[in-house]
Amino acid sequence: MRLALRTMILLVALGLITERPAQAETRREISVFGGILTDNPWEELVFTPWNARYEEPGLVGVAADFRLFNPVATRVGELSFWLEPQVVRHFNLQDHWEFNLPVVARLETKRPVLWVIDSFAFGIGPSHASKVPALEERRGDGEAAQNLIYWHFELAHDLGREADRSVFLRLHHRSDGYGLIGPGASSNGVVVGLRSAF
Repeated sequence: MRLALRTMILLVALGLITERPAQAETRREISVFGGILTDNPWEELVFTPWNARYEEPGLVGVAADFRLFNPVATRVGELSFWLEPQVVRHFNLQDHWEFNLPVVARLETKRPVLWVIDSFAFGIGPSHASKVPALEERRGDGEAAQNLIYWHFELAHDLGREADRSVFLRLHHRSDGYGLIGPGASSNGVVVGLRSAF
């Protein structure tokens, strides 16, 4: 969690030192996504995804992305910052709504990485569940919280640069900050989605 907090501080700092042009280009995107939760810590999902233990709860969601500044050119591609309000519905074992408000940093690479990855993104912000999530309560030995930190890590593939559409794979994480937010547990989901400009 310390890494996530440091990353959030870095994102805010980068956003503050980036000059906002007088006439920033407005860009908005909409995403739809769905996935399944796991009983793994996020580190296992990132470094040993073949050991994922998938759980019964599923989730579907929609998000609107609003670009905060014009992209910043870097040696490897364009870096942009977004605000991404999300509404997520959980079903099966869990039956609640989730509302997330991450600030997202997205790096669109000049060339695809491993032939298919056109961008990387990390987002972090507050998360609210309409009621205590059942899986988080189970993973926390009976303790869970409605309000946690949300973060995601994303890999995306463009469906044609001119089409302004992409598919993405995300690690969807609600975190108690290793107890920083309070007693309880976190949850992790593997999510796939489609994003399009509008």
